[in-house]
Amino acid sequence: MKVSEDANIRKITLAAEMYYIYDMAQKEIAERLGVSRPWVSKLLKRAKEMDIVRIEINSPMVGSPELEKILMDKYRINRVSVIRPMVAGDYTNISMAAANYLVSHIKPDDTIGISWGMSIANMISHVVEMHLPEVTVVPLVGGAGSEADCLSNVNANRLSQVLGAKCKLLHANACCADQTEYQVIMSNQKVREIVELGEQSDIALVGLGNLENSRIFGYDYVTEHDKEQMEKAGVVGDIAFRFIDKGGEEADIDFNKRVVSSSLSVLRKNAREVIALAYGTEKAEVIKAALKGGLLTTLFTDYDTAQLLAGE
Repeated sequence: MKVSEDANIRKITLAAEMYYIYDMAQKEIAERLGVSRPWVSKLLKRAKEMDIVRIEINSPMVGSPELEKILMDKYRINRVSVIRPMVAGDYTNISMAAANYLVSHIKPDDTIGISWGMSIANMISHVVEMHLPEVTVVPLVGGAGSEADCLSNVNANRLSQVLGAKCKLLHANACCADQTEYQVIMSNQKVREIVELGEQSDIALVGLGNLENSRIFGYDYVTEHDKEQMEKAGVVGDIAFRFIDKGGEEADIDFNKRVVSSSLSVLRKNAREVIALAYGTEKAEVIKAALKGGLLTTLFTDYDTAQLLAGE
């Protein structure tokens, strides 16, 4: 399939989901996609012709309603999307579903806070181009490691470009060596402004990392003392570079006090939506903790992981 054909199918599917699942008016869809209202009608008609739309949307990103309801009731979360990968170990469907959900729920003057990580980066690659000039995208955490594809500033810049939105960057390392360095970094007015802007996000996009396979440990930020504290605190993983315990509370450890990032508790209080992409059964424990702590409003995950969460 040619790239242009693939892009057209993605836009047709997105228009169908916006209209039939998210109850958006054709005028609003047209504004989001940067096309005319009659063109939206053509996209919806084409969706029917291609058998994407029957009575419901025939999309692999729609989810598993019964399992989703179990999780929403159990953890009191607003929305859960449970997606079956088309191929084992390939979570593209989850990225596409999250991308479509995001663009269907952005309001014209929203601030979108975005974390680091490959799950977020993969989702951005599936966002259909928009024209939202009054939207602002801001990183939720400083830079970490040398892999450009998953840096928070890179994620923020890429998302802002595809949305046709404004972008703010956070010019600081994700983790300081000690409290002295942290105080110096946070005394910078520009750094402090971006951190505070992130805490005022209307929508936040975050990934979750399990403790055993966390990328953070590969960047030499974590000392032996940190590891001892994490063990005593019952840390199970991280959200946006901040480690949490089994109850979903931000762990009272030195590491978290050196992190240059928006506060999870302040962010959750202010954000209309905190959307998490977390898949793979190895992440079940940290996902459960985040849900128990009320840190998320929306979760995109895979079927096997969702079954673990439902059965516990």
